[in-house]
Order: sequence, then C-alpha cells, then structure tokens
Amino acid sequence: MQLIENIALAVNGLRSNKMRALLTMLGIIIGIGSVLAIVTVGDSMTASVTSVMNDMGANSIQLGLVNRPDENGEYRGNVSGSGSRISDEDLITDEMVLRYREAFAGQIQAIALTDYTGSGQAKNGRNRAVCDVQGLNADAFGTVNLDLIAGHFLNDREVEGAKNVAVISDKFIEKLFPGLSPQDALGREIKVQMGDEIETFAVTGVYKYEISGMMQAMTGDVSTNVYIPLPVSLKITGNPEGYSYMQIKAADGVNLEQFRERSKAFFARFYRSNLNYDIEAYSMDSMIGQLTGMLGTMSIAIGIIAGISLLVGGIGVMNIMLVSVTERTREIGTRKALGAKNSAIRIQFIVESMIICLIGGAIGVALGTGLGRLGSTLLGFPGWPSISIVIIAVCFSMAIGVFFGYYPANKAAKLDPIEALRYE
Repeated sequence: MQLIENIALAVNGLRSNKMRALLTMLGIIIGIGSVLAIVTVGDSMTASVTSVMNDMGANSIQLGLVNRPDENGEYRGNVSGSGSRISDEDLITDEMVLRYREAFAGQIQAIALTDYTGSGQAKNGRNRAVCDVQGLNADAFGTVNLDLIAGHFLNDREVEGAKNVAVISDKFIEKLFPGLSPQDALGREIKVQMGDEIETFAVTGVYKYEISGMMQAMTGDVSTNVYIPLPVSLKITGNPEGYSYMQIKAADGVNLEQFRERSKAFFARFYRSNLNYDIEAYSMDSMIGQLTGMLGTMSIAIGIIAGISLLVGGIGVMNIMLVSVTERTREIGTRKALGAKNSAIRIQFIVESMIICLIGGAIGVALGTGLGRLGSTLLGFPGWPSISIVIIAVCFSMAIGVFFGYYPANKAAKLDPIEALRYE
C-alpha cells in the first residue's frame, strides 16, 4: 500500500512540474533511444552484409595471387593495382586450373574465371543503359546467385567459340528497350560503347536484377552487369590468358576449411620459386565472420558512446531530486514529525526517481524503436529491437533511477525534523 502511495505522490509531482520533468527525462530518453536505434541498425547491417556475402557463395573460397615480401619486408608484386600489371608468366594458367580440376575431382562444383572488361553505355535511340561488362567462363554461373528469367546462361560452346553473346538484366532491358519483355529481348543485338570502341552482342539470357538494401543505399540503382564470354573479354581488353584471382565453389558435404588449405597448398607449389607472388585462399565463411565481428564491435563502441548520455541523464535526475528535496523540506519535516520512518522517506524519493527514469526509458524505447525501424528499412532489412534488449533498456533506466536517486533520498531521510519544520 505504501508503495502505491509513493507512486501516486511521484506521478502527482511530475504532473505539477511537467516541463521540468520532461527536461529531466531528456538525457534518459536520448540515451535509451540512441542505444536501441544503434543496436537495431547494427543488426540490420549485419544481416545485410551476411546476405550479400551468402549470395556470393557461402560455400566458396577465393584464391589468388598476393604480393610476396622480400627479405626487407618490401613487396615486389603489383596485385594491389599499383605500378605495372602482373606479367604473363606470373598468372595462374589454364593448365594449372585443369590439373587442379583433375586433382580435386568430385570436390569442386564450379570454378569462376573472370575478366573485367570495363564499364560502358548501351544506346538505343534516346534510351541509354549504363553497365559493367564482365567476361566469364561457363562454369562461373555456378558460383553466382542469379535468377535466370529468360534464355540461358553462357554455355561451353559459346565461351570456347568466343561468340559475341551476352547475358543481361531485366533492368537493363527496361532502360534500353522500354516495354519489351525479357523473352522478346532474346536474340536482340545491343551495342555497348566502351571508350572509343563499340562492341555488339546478341542477347542469349536475361536475369532478374536484384540488389541488397544496403548496397542500394550506398550506390543507388545506376548500373547492371552484362556478362560476356571470357575469351571475348580478353580480346577486347588485350589481357593475357591467365588469372590473378578465381572463385571456387566446393561440392556439397566438403569441409570448406580443409578444402581451402589443400587448394592453397596445391597452387602454392607453382609459386615456390616466384620472387614476386605467392598464393592465398580465403573462405567466404571466415570473411563473413570477420565482417560481422567488425560490425558488432563498431555497434558496441557507438552504443557505449551513445550511452554516455545516460550518465548525463542520471546526473540530471540527481540534480532535480536534490532540488525537489530542498523544495519539500517542510513536507519532509511534517511527515517525520507525524512518525514517518527514515526508510519511508528514503523509499518515497527513490520511487520518485525511478518513476522519472522509467517514464523517460519508455519514451526512449518508443523513440529508439521507431528510429531503428526506419534506419533498418532504409538498409533493406527492416527489423525491430529484440525483446531482451528492450527489457534490458527499461531495467537499466530503472537502475539509473535507484543509483542517482539514492543520494538525494538518503539526504531527505536524514533531515532533522525540527530543522526541517523551521526551514523557509
């Protein structure tokens, strides 16, 4: 019964000083809201990155050349793109890839060999479509997560015969041939200007264009990929027939970490005497773990910084409770003169402090939930803060009320009733 009376007294006190109560709660509201919003957006970013990485192939490894340091720790190679391009004799050759396929037969589902042809622009009258042209082998389509909606992906005959064909997106068709269906686009010729040259390709396949919400927010819907046979790309770019990088998709049931180590060891044999380059392999699972770990650490760090406002809010609560004790000194003296115990006075002011923080925490939860939902929606992965986080936030706000309200409450409890009654 006494607790209910204390709550009623606290609520009445807040009603009589609404503006002061709101300003007191402001630090708690901002702190709780910021933490919840950051946690929600952080979870959304993690889900977005994980989705993108999984689309690239969760059971895949990336294998390629890395610069080899000399005895002084300096790097001789140019894998990073600085300086001259990698010499032909340093590249991974088709013969190496063939021997690798034979050695790991049954463990490999697909090997993606690529060559970046360049960015270009296709024109059809006044209609234009910006694109990135990439050369692929037929096997590469087994490593990418593309939804084919018309025609077919590049096949061995088209790749080995170096046919001028292309697989394009439905978004590309919408821009270049408005109103044309993906099925009707098959067989159409597209002319793509790359630099001073114009290349012509016949459309053999159409895939559904999709992009994650996070990438959409970062880059916007401005360009799609056009896939052409690898030999055609090498002819356009003049690049040698070799590879500095490849993506390998392991067969189902293969231990990915062991597969990565054995694949790295296989290709490393060819580079033991190479002074400039070595071989490194990364699994997508490990990359996902590293990225999600980094994002989680960033979220925690930003959350801690945002949580500093909770400390500021707690100090504000303590300050206003000290003011309240001063204003109500005569009331405290009267209660003690009528027999109220020190513990009852102490509990009264602690409850009032907790009510202030609890209401502020509830408003902060609502604000943080709304901002978190908005931010995660913009990233393409709408989410809500977990119930456990909300409960922790509310309990933490109440704990702040107890912690920062105890000193003013204890000061009120220790007032001398005679001195309190004489206070003006």
